Amino acid sequence: MSLDSVIGAAAAAVRDIAAAQLTPARDNPRYEQVVDTLVSPDATQAQRNHAYDLVAGIETADKVCYTDEALTERAAQVIADDRTVPVNVAEVAPLVPPGTTLGPFASGDAAAIAMMEYSNPLSIQANLENGGLVMRDNATGQYYVTTPMGGTLDGFDPSQVTQPDGMELVGCYHGHADYSKADGTRTDKAGDEFNSDQFSAQDKRVADGGYWGSVIYVSTPSGDFRKYDSATRQDTVIN
Repeated sequence: MSLDSVIGAAAAAVRDIAAAQLTPARDNPRYEQVVDTLVSPDATQAQRNHAYDLVAGIETADKVCYTDEALTERAAQVIADDRTVPVNVAEVAPLVPPGTTLGPFASGDAAAIAMMEYSNPLSIQANLENGGLVMRDNATGQYYVTTPMGGTLDGFDPSQVTQPDGMELVGCYHGHADYSKADGTRTDKAGDEFNSDQFSAQDKRVADGGYWGSVIYVSTPSGDFRKYDSATRQDTVIN
C-alpha cells in the first residue's frame, strides 16, 4: 500500500470516528419502546430519531425519573405538540386532551380516516356523536386533525374545537353514534330513526355553507367513513 493510501485510510477513519462522536446515541430501551408505541410505522428514520430525542429530553427537562407509563403519557403530549412526527393515533389520542391537534398527514382524507378509526368506536359505544376539525398547515402543506370532542345523540358542534394559529380549516369530521330510536334507545339498522349510515341534510348544509371548511366527513354505525365535498357535491365512501 502506498503512503498516500495509508494517509487516506487514516483520514477516513478519523472522519468516521468524528461522525460517530457527533451522532447522539439512541439506544436507551425505555425511550425506544416509547417511540415504538407512539410513532407511526410510516415515520421516516429521521422523524423517529427526532421523536427519540424529544422523549430523551423529557426527564432531563422535568428533572424527574418517570415510570414507563407516565413517561409514555408525557411523551404523547410532547410529540403531539411538536407536530412534525407522524403518530400512532390509536396510542396517542387517548393520552392527550380532547381537541388536541395531531399530524402531519399527507392529505385531509388520510387525517380524517386515521382519526375516525379511533373515534368511531367511541361514538358507537357511548351512543353519542363526537368529532373534530381537519386542517392544513399553510407553511408546510401538510394536514392535521384534532382528537374527538363529545357531542349529543344527534349533533356535534365544531365551534368547541380550538383552531391553532397558522392552520387553514379544510373541514370537520364527526361520528353518527349507534343505530337508535328518536329517544336514544339503541336498535338495529332497520329500526334506526336517524338514517345514521348517511349524511344528514344538515351535515351537507354545513359543508355547502363553508362554516367549517368545504368538506365534511362522517363515520357510521356500519363502519363506513363517508366524505362530502361541497365543491363537487360528491358523497363517497373513503375507507
